[in-house]
Amino acid sequence: MSTRVGPCVAVLLGMFGALAGSLTACTNDSPSLRVVTVVPPASMPIRFSTDVQPIFDRSCAGLSCHTGNSPAQALNLEPGNSYQSLVNVQSTEVTSLRRVNPGRSDLSYLVDKIEGSSVILGSRMPANSPPLPPAEIQVIRDWIDQGADNH
Repeated sequence: MSTRVGPCVAVLLGMFGALAGSLTACTNDSPSLRVVTVVPPASMPIRFSTDVQPIFDRSCAGLSCHTGNSPAQALNLEPGNSYQSLVNVQSTEVTSLRRVNPGRSDLSYLVDKIEGSSVILGSRMPANSPPLPPAEIQVIRDWIDQGADNH
């Protein structure tokens, strides 16, 4: 019996070693791995810098639309610029709405743009890309409804 267990154990150890080696060598930094797919509980505080900005980095600023000296709609969503470009800033497309109205995601043009509501002018954002996943839209909504703090 020990002759049969020995090779099985050796095969299993070899497979485990190969798997462990491949896991430690994995350096896939694909942005798709950072997509929010689970909606956090409503009571969980949403942080702009760690929860919302990464969505903009991957889906808005990363596409070179809302970056640089002449971003689309004068909306720069790069780190260090995005908060000031969004919160309490009047929308250039629907001037009766603010881009982000703290505490009121239902009155924030950003939410209309990413959800593709009937209020928006132009196309749903992000343009020429798949829509944001519902969980990411909810993170943005929750951040706004929690007061759109810059932390």
